[in-house]
Parts: sequence; C-alpha cells; structure tokens
Amino acid sequence: MELSKLLVIIEPDSGTQPALEKAKSLARLADCEIELLLTEFTTYLEDGFFFDPEQAKQMRYDLADRRMADLEALAQPLREQGLEVSCSVAWGNPPYMETLSRIKQLNPSMVLKTTRHHSKVSRMFLTHEDWELVRYSPVPLLLVKERHWEDAPRILVAVDPYHINDKPAALENKMITAARAFANETGGDVHLFHSAWVSPLAGSYPLAPNIEKEETVLHDMAAANGVDGNNVHWSLDRVDESLPEIVDELGVNILVMGAISRSKIDRLLLGSTAEKIIDSVECDILILKPDEMPSLNTILV
Repeated sequence: MELSKLLVIIEPDSGTQPALEKAKSLARLADCEIELLLTEFTTYLEDGFFFDPEQAKQMRYDLADRRMADLEALAQPLREQGLEVSCSVAWGNPPYMETLSRIKQLNPSMVLKTTRHHSKVSRMFLTHEDWELVRYSPVPLLLVKERHWEDAPRILVAVDPYHINDKPAALENKMITAARAFANETGGDVHLFHSAWVSPLAGSYPLAPNIEKEETVLHDMAAANGVDGNNVHWSLDRVDESLPEIVDELGVNILVMGAISRSKIDRLLLGSTAEKIIDSVECDILILKPDEMPSLNTILV
C-alpha cells in the first residue's frame, strides 16, 4: 500500500476533524498529497422545494463558495507546513455517490473519513454514508475515530485462515501486506488475530477446534507474511466477543479488516466479522477489498 494521495472526507460545521489529523500525520511520514473533499445535500435547496430554480441554484453556488472557503482555511496551515493540499466541494443526493465519483476521478491511495459516537452509551454507530463507503470504495478506507495513535501504532489484522466467510485467500495476504506497509510508514508493529470458535452443527455447544492445528496455521501465515510469531493471537470465543477484547488488551490503534463482494443483488456484504465488530471497537478501522471487486462503473450509472 504505497501512499501517494490521501482523500479526506471533511465534516461540515465540525469543530474537530480527526480524519484530517490522521491524514496530516500520514502525509508527513509518506510525503504524499492530500485532497479535502466536502460533499453536501439538503432538500431545502433543491429546485422548487422552497425557491424557484434560479434562486435555488444561486443559493447552492453561494453555499459551495462558503464551503470552499472553509476547506481553504483548513488547507492553508498544512500548506504552510510544506504539505501539498487541494480542495473540492460537491453537491449531490446521496452525498456518498459524489464521494465515489471523486474516488473514481482521483484514484487516491486511501480515503479517510471520521466516524463518531452516536449514542449515550458511548458506542460507535456508523452513518448510512459510512456504510455505503465501506461497501463501495474500491480503494482502502480508513474509518477514523477520536482516539490518538501511539508514537508506534499497534496494528491488528483480523484474519480468517480457513476462509470460512468466503474471503479470497489473496485478500488475507493483501491485508497483512497493507498492515506491514502502514507499520513501516508509522514505526508501528503488526499483530494477527483469528477467532477459532466454530458454530455448533446441532444443539447449543460449539465444536472443539484442533488447537495444535490452529497454532500451526496462524504461525505459518505469520511467517509467510513477515509477521513476528510472538504477535499471533487467537481465541476460542465468538469473534464479536473476542476481537473487541483483544483490541482493548493490546491497545490496538488500527484494526485491518476485509470486505468482499458476492453478487450484484447482495451488493457488497461485509461478512459476519465486520458487521459485528466495526461499531463496537474504539480504534480506527482500515477496510480493504479484493483486487477483483466490481468496477465503480457498475455503481455510477
């Protein structure tokens, strides 16, 4: 995962921009460019909703000018620090389609987007736009939360050595390779985790895994991908319980997960791991796709 340009989704009217802060750190380390993108839509400014078409159009232009000024205000301090930063504003419904269009035009190395707490119990819940980008972004997507990275970030890759959830074998290697590249840029280290819990065929008791085989398979995967054998972890518990626990135990900064495409009808399914985990961990999450995922041309029609 060679970083040359980062696309950062900016939140309008937000006092903090965690995704931009992480992008700034990466751009300094990797000497890469940044583009700030703000996408917006409100029915209030659509033609004929409250205003005649010409008036609504002018108001959208005025709003775009204000948003561009906001982006330039964010960009200028970064430029003064020697970073190369561009800005773009888009209007469309739904906004995530404009983001996907910009991804197609720009082909960035990575997209960064902030996701925040959305409940009184301090859990993370991804917005509709977050999920659509998880489904459709053809480039790595970093969902950024508010926790700061350590000086040497700890990166955990959620692997499935047996491909129980249908992930192509190449995706496992891609995830580990990306994690190692990220670690090389940031001075961090890479860990692997697998839940060896097996659902019962009947009754209420899970099947017992072959512990010796689990150890061998995971250590072989680590050795084949240049990961320290001491950084291999696995659990006999369900993944939705064990993965958040290991994230907290290790103090993980970035969790790397894979998303796969099964069919056009099913769109992009995340698999049981991602669906259960993304909202329940406090660290940043890097989502990667197989190289053979459907083209954006099938979506942007």
